[in-house]
Parts: sequence; C-alpha cells; structure tokens
Amino acid sequence: MPNRLQGKVAAITGAGMGLGQAIAILFAAEGARVVVADIDPITGKETSGHIHAQGDEAILVQMDVRQALDAERLVRTTVDAFGRLDILVNNVGVQVNKDVVDTSEEEWNFVVDTNLKSMFLCSKYAVLQMRQQGGGNIICISSLSGLVGNGLQASYNASKHGVIGLARSMAVDHANDNIRVNVVCPGSMNTPLTETIPEEKLAPYREANLMKRFAAPIEVAQAVLFLASDDASFVTGSALVADGGYTTL
Repeated sequence: MPNRLQGKVAAITGAGMGLGQAIAILFAAEGARVVVADIDPITGKETSGHIHAQGDEAILVQMDVRQALDAERLVRTTVDAFGRLDILVNNVGVQVNKDVVDTSEEEWNFVVDTNLKSMFLCSKYAVLQMRQQGGGNIICISSLSGLVGNGLQASYNASKHGVIGLARSMAVDHANDNIRVNVVCPGSMNTPLTETIPEEKLAPYREANLMKRFAAPIEVAQAVLFLASDDASFVTGSALVADGGYTTL
C-alpha cells in the first residue's frame, strides 16, 4: 500500500548516505515529512535534494548525535518546522575492528558514544515530545553483531548489543505513553564503504549468509518502514532481523 506514512513526521539520524539515506528517501515517498539529520552537511544536502526532486518535503539538520544539545535541537527544529515528531529512526553507526587489548580508550568512547549514547540522547528528547502529543514511534538500528559475537569487534558488538537492551527497556517504560520502540538488525549491506574494500576481502562475508550476497540498503529500509507504519501497530520491544539468514547458521 502506498502512503503508509501519510501525515507523519520522521527524523532520521545518519541520513546522509547508506541505509539512513535509503530510509529517508523511502519514508518521504511513503508520505512522511522528513528531517534529514547528519553531521556532514554535504551528504545531508544530497539526501534532502533527492527527496525534493521526487516532490516530497524534507529539511536538513546538521548535528552531532553524541551531543545532548544537538539531540535536543533536532527535536526542537523538527517541531518548529512540522509541528510534531511521530517517528525517530536512530541510525548512526561506526565501527573499529579491534579486540579489547588493541582498542584504545578513545576508540572505545568514539564507538560507544556514536552507536549507543546517541540513541539514548535522541530518544530522550523524542520521548518528551511524543508524550506531549500523545504517542510516537522509535526505531533503533542495531546489527546482527548485536545478536552474536564477532571477532575483532569488541566495541562495536558491545554497542550494538546495548542498542537492543536500550530499546527493549524504552519499550517497557513508555508503552503507557503510546510510544512503540523497536530494533532492526541488518546484516552486511552494499554501501559507499563496501565499495572501497577489495572484492577478495568482501567475498567471505558475502558467502556467510544463506542468500550469498549483501543487502541493498533499500531492502533493510523496507523493514524499517514496516515498523514505522501502522502495519506494525501491535509490535513493540522487538528486534527484527534482516541479515539474509546469517544468524540461523
């Protein structure tokens, strides 16, 4: 069904590229007025430009999701522009491929603050607004690495496991506020980052799931759209896995 988000206002963090960009463009095509949030104004402008080109509404908010003042400003700017905030997609994520011995304290803080603290901060101010307006919907992007252990991903795995725990706790705490909170756990995707990696290094990862390929970002964005829509009106506290069957092996 088209226009599954008609009349909704959605803010997506990390919307300048990859999965965040796919989510923002899809949400706009489904009728949402979209807030494109990204630390990089160039990529953020590219996403908002795509949305405007398809005849849909979007504004750009440049922000650092690790900063409380920026998280508060994201919500305030959204409400100033569109009157409300119905959907928050916490999408930002970074990765450092090291074990605990080789991970510096600075690297640990960078990953955990970006992947987990950001979701706490953005959700905090979103919940305050959603309470006032009678409800809302928060979707956090974790990873298959939030469900299993991976070598050389100590900080990343810790943060992505934490995302699931945070979301489930928020689902319990805010159900009476009519706020649904869910998680999407993607597997490997074709993104601008993977385009920079030699194929011989990518091949083993392509073979690691049942479908023997990486996802296109739009495939994962469709899972996020389901949770954002009224089709998922009885779904909260869940972790929807979109990993090509990796976690079944």
